[in-house]
Amino acid sequence: MASYHFHLTQVKRSRGQSVIAQAAYRSGEKLYSTYYGESSDFTRKRGVVMAEICLPDHAPRGYADRETLWNALEWAESGRKAQLAHSFDITLMNEFSMEENIEMARAFVQEELVSRGMIADFAIHDPVRSKGAEPNPHIHILVPIRPLKEDGTWGIKEKKIPVMDEQGNPVLDKNGKQAYRAVSTTGWSSKEMLIYLRKNWANRCNEKFKEKGLSVRVDARSFKERGIDRIPMIHEGPHVRAMEAKGIRTALGNLNRLISQFNQMVMEITVLKSWISEKIYELKRQMHYVQKPTLAGYLQQYYDERNRVARTYQYGSQKAMNTNLKQLAETIAFLSDENIDTPEELEQRIQELSSRGHDLQYDLDEADSLIQEMKKLIKAWDDYETFRPVYEEYKNKFFGKEKFKKEHAKELNRYHRGKRIVMGNRNAEGKVPVSNWKKYLKNATEEKETLEAEKKEVLEKLRPLQKVQRSVDLVMMEIEDQPDPENLLAEEKTACRDQIQKKDRVKKKSYGVEL
Repeated sequence: MASYHFHLTQVKRSRGQSVIAQAAYRSGEKLYSTYYGESSDFTRKRGVVMAEICLPDHAPRGYADRETLWNALEWAESGRKAQLAHSFDITLMNEFSMEENIEMARAFVQEELVSRGMIADFAIHDPVRSKGAEPNPHIHILVPIRPLKEDGTWGIKEKKIPVMDEQGNPVLDKNGKQAYRAVSTTGWSSKEMLIYLRKNWANRCNEKFKEKGLSVRVDARSFKERGIDRIPMIHEGPHVRAMEAKGIRTALGNLNRLISQFNQMVMEITVLKSWISEKIYELKRQMHYVQKPTLAGYLQQYYDERNRVARTYQYGSQKAMNTNLKQLAETIAFLSDENIDTPEELEQRIQELSSRGHDLQYDLDEADSLIQEMKKLIKAWDDYETFRPVYEEYKNKFFGKEKFKKEHAKELNRYHRGKRIVMGNRNAEGKVPVSNWKKYLKNATEEKETLEAEKKEVLEKLRPLQKVQRSVDLVMMEIEDQPDPENLLAEEKTACRDQIQKKDRVKKKSYGVEL
């Protein structure tokens, strides 16, 4: 049965996201970010069928290069919490060939996105799947939110218009000034546009189904919008899927399998309405008791393994296990205080703190730069004032002037250097603003101390969270590395058969039977 999925998110700096990293992942390339000064390498990523950039006619041709395009956008966005790009995630149809899917994706990108002036960087993925798993080909499309002007330069995303009441009078804000609201200059981010694009993609898929003579159809509307009483599947997340892929049954996986079977029955069996109603009630009741994998569970597995190793010590086993118990209790208490229960919440908090740390470091660098500049100016003023009497004495000398210059060369050089810097930094009135320099130095120094304290606080929260993440990652790696149960059974059968054949050969030799 065809599966419809059309999801839109935004790439945001406020989430600690880099559009260069997003583009590198989708294209399976190595891209360098001049904005952050780091590379994102996804050249080992498997399953990237194709990746290309589609440009409107007025876009600079250089933007056909992925690294050039997204670095230009990063620098065009100055805000620390800027919204950088729209990210589309669209499922392709297994009923179509890959060539047909690519052709349909290109047509959609050109006719619905590029024709509106958007730049579209799109890639098609066909992930490598385990035996028996259903194929999941899909499209990733990155579109800059900031539009391009006709001259090829970046335009504005929003404009402000005054807010008026029903009588046409200006609405004032809390400060008594005219209130304004932001309005998109393109309409690309509107709910209406998303609804249109979702419906348009569904129509394209259905036209292709009809062209191929297939009865299957897809619908962009939700179950609720279509009046279908069907239970949606529960999002499992990467950790649960990793366990399921290794043959490890989970509560969420079992429930989703049950929901899938039930939904199939709803579609095919209409005569058993009373039985269906009873099943709906039972399934919904069970859903309340399903527990997703928690950090506490992963940490318990991590420290259980540490305790297993500790029991093998010749000395100090009990002391090591007591330490492990103390660390486990302290870590769980810390996570409880931070309201972090799941791996997803942990990852989100780490990203938030990392982004905040990056912002604080940026502010610290700016404050430090200002401090150094003010110190330079103040030192130049001090040299200018301190050694001006030496210069005046030198200037007024008639006899022995050269000798005096040689004897006081260091003082005169510092005076001239100080004068050059001071005179080059006078204000609009031609005065030397020494008092302002000292004020700026004091304020910048105080701000730096405040920022350093805040950064220290962020790092004190970030480091233990990163330590927890490393522990969870170790547990997940062990889960993913567990052998397939069917392979283990086959290996056991082979070993058992070899052992029986070996005993049989020994027995035959003992009776003088030649093999």
